[in-house]
Amino acid sequence: MGWQRTEFERIAATLPDAAVRPHGSVVHPDATDGWSDLDLQLATDGPIPADVIAAGAGLWAYEDVRTPTRETCRMVLRDGRRIDLSLSGSGRIDGLHPAPDNDFRFIAAMAATKIGRGDLLIGGHLTLELIRSCLVVAMQLRDRDLGTAIHRTGSDRDRYAARAMKLATVPLTATPRPNVVEQAARLYSDWRLELDPAYRSDWSPLDSLIERGIGQ
Repeated sequence: MGWQRTEFERIAATLPDAAVRPHGSVVHPDATDGWSDLDLQLATDGPIPADVIAAGAGLWAYEDVRTPTRETCRMVLRDGRRIDLSLSGSGRIDGLHPAPDNDFRFIAAMAATKIGRGDLLIGGHLTLELIRSCLVVAMQLRDRDLGTAIHRTGSDRDRYAARAMKLATVPLTATPRPNVVEQAARLYSDWRLELDPAYRSDWSPLDSLIERGIGQ
């Protein structure tokens, strides 16, 4: 029995007022691999505490999309596991608190997963999003250096463009490590810290996700 089945049973037992139904790889265990997540459909009119889903692992990053009738929340836990929730009814997930770099974290997790699975089109697309985010921080550094967001020419920060774009030449593979996603995360962290000395990076969950995927 994989962790997906165990977690499904735990969540269903913890939320007796919700109808919890698994789908995806958990109902097709032969298709499960180290990159597999847990997909759940929940029907409820009551609130769902985020920490009930994450349990003791803790939440590292997430994407949350809500409409008047539905919610889709894709979670990355601190131990590298991923849980995708589709909610119907009036119930919604409570207690989501994004980290300052939540969006970058989530895209990094998805990029690593897609690359690990061999989906290089989407993996490459997401990796370019990470590189773009690095360039955005570099532009913010230039604005700070020059005291303006209006620029007719380049600056000394143009060397950062070369460093960021060099990542686009790194192979889209999970190994050897650090792979392209991990390299992008490190570059982002270095520049984000330069921009904001209070920033603290936290890539151990990404490391755990990749180690799970490649079977280490």
